[in-house]
Amino acid sequence: MISLELHYFLSSTRLDAYKVVVQPSLPFIFNTQYSPTHHTEFHRAMSPYTYINASCHCELNTFRVAFPTESLPISSDLCHCDTCRHSSGQLVVYHVNIHGRPLELHSDDPIDLSDMTQYKSGPHTTRYFCPICSAHLLWENKEKEDAPYYCVAAGSLERVDGIVNVDYHIFVEDTKDGGLSEHLKTDAEGKELARYAKAKDSETLPLGWNVLEQTAKPPSDDEKLHAYCACKAIQFSITRPNEDSSLPYAAYPDLLKPYDVTHLSKVHNSDNEKWWLRPVHAEKPTKYLAGHCACRSCRLTSGFPIQSWAFVPRTNLIDPHTGTSVELDDGNRLKGLKQYISSPGRYREFCPTCGATVFWWNVSRPDIIDVSVGLVDQEKEGARAERWLDWHKERVSFEEMALARQTIQALEEGLKASATP
Repeated sequence: MISLELHYFLSSTRLDAYKVVVQPSLPFIFNTQYSPTHHTEFHRAMSPYTYINASCHCELNTFRVAFPTESLPISSDLCHCDTCRHSSGQLVVYHVNIHGRPLELHSDDPIDLSDMTQYKSGPHTTRYFCPICSAHLLWENKEKEDAPYYCVAAGSLERVDGIVNVDYHIFVEDTKDGGLSEHLKTDAEGKELARYAKAKDSETLPLGWNVLEQTAKPPSDDEKLHAYCACKAIQFSITRPNEDSSLPYAAYPDLLKPYDVTHLSKVHNSDNEKWWLRPVHAEKPTKYLAGHCACRSCRLTSGFPIQSWAFVPRTNLIDPHTGTSVELDDGNRLKGLKQYISSPGRYREFCPTCGATVFWWNVSRPDIIDVSVGLVDQEKEGARAERWLDWHKERVSFEEMALARQTIQALEEGLKASATP
């Protein structure tokens, strides 16, 4: 006779959580061989929580997080605050509240956080990131000592569909120019996202909001755009394009020539177009190309689904310690950087103290550096730095790899809508 508990279990839709053997002569034979794994999986099947695996790029840190099933999909925010931008290098940070603590993959034990670097970003808040690949993974709030809570970085989750929805922007006021909220305007269903000046339910800011007085100021050759990480261990500046800016050769990035549909001969840039300088073909360019990326490597090395890059010649990246161009090879590297090889010949540079993504470069394109735009000093130029950067608005790089596909589609629609006619 089948017990009441077993009968309920077998009639549920989650039979895969326990081992059931089907034989031709018998309808169902329950495998009664006990194992701790089967016992744990049985209780997970009956749990009111949905568990999602999470990981960084190098997989030093892999774990599970729990979400109350009845609350799915969870409504979450995109944070634009100065601390989030400068500690991650991203234009926007996307965290999701979880139930309890992050757990081991194959047990209900809390994970050991010693494999993550801790960065205390506020009196009660700590950010956890991978010391090898730099992925931000967790955010902890201990404002209530007896009831701390955790959030997981959305880009580290193995799936987000049905788990979390982007519903609004917060701390947009910190950006001075609206930041990414001017590009990502709606949710997956086309509903406009609220843009709160500070926390949720504070004053909302309209599209086009900008408090900077020098937006229309013409560029000058002696200007510099400053950038820094949250802990200030990494600092550098960007100069306006000059004669040396056009010397490098570089194949086109996926942002301009989608690799999955473009013939290799076109990607190679046989005409040696200086695509990183803007306006294109101008006698005296004044800006650099910038765009957003949704590739798996960027997502898993940052912890977030949207990585924003500016393409800048190394000659225009200035090391404040030497007053000369930034060096990324061994020897005279920019002070404070740590390097991660995300694939052969491709290098990611980050701050080992606060975890901010700083640069991406590769051996076949050593003199055009991808600069993580979230590091830009927003006080004079705004988070998007549009006096310096020409944002590509036709597509998001590697959009076909996106984890949060609907969010990236909404981002692409917002970019196209904001393009100047």
